[in-house]
Amino acid sequence: MNGCLFCKLVANEIPSFTVYEDEHVRAFLDIYGATDGHTMVILKKHGDTILSYTSSELGVLWAGVQKVASAIEKAFDTQILSIGINHGEPQGVRHLHVHIMPRFDGDGGGIMQSLPGKKLSNKDFTEVARKIQSHIGK
Repeated sequence: MNGCLFCKLVANEIPSFTVYEDEHVRAFLDIYGATDGHTMVILKKHGDTILSYTSSELGVLWAGVQKVASAIEKAFDTQILSIGINHGEPQGVRHLHVHIMPRFDGDGGGIMQSLPGKKLSNKDFTEVARKIQSHIGK
């Protein structure tokens, strides 16, 4: 995709600190990382969100994430990682990427549920589950 920072990185038009690469996946250090070793893993094929890819392609991405996560655990002597994506990120790079951040006891970081900052509703769990279930596979 023209103008995509990560596609330019894949094309070697801009430098990166690549830690892993194969035919479909590239993993590189986040230059604005939250922790030492904060790595991003992408599919080389451009796509904005998880909905841009097939299940098989996502399987390849997560196999890459697993390989890099194992290496990060060994490199930083930790069993704690935060792994996540920003689906439909309103700012930043519009190319699906998975963050892997090594974590340590007492590092002050929070759990995933702490990221949004506030709960948006107090709806009944049954109602919320039904709303999602009604759209599965559509």
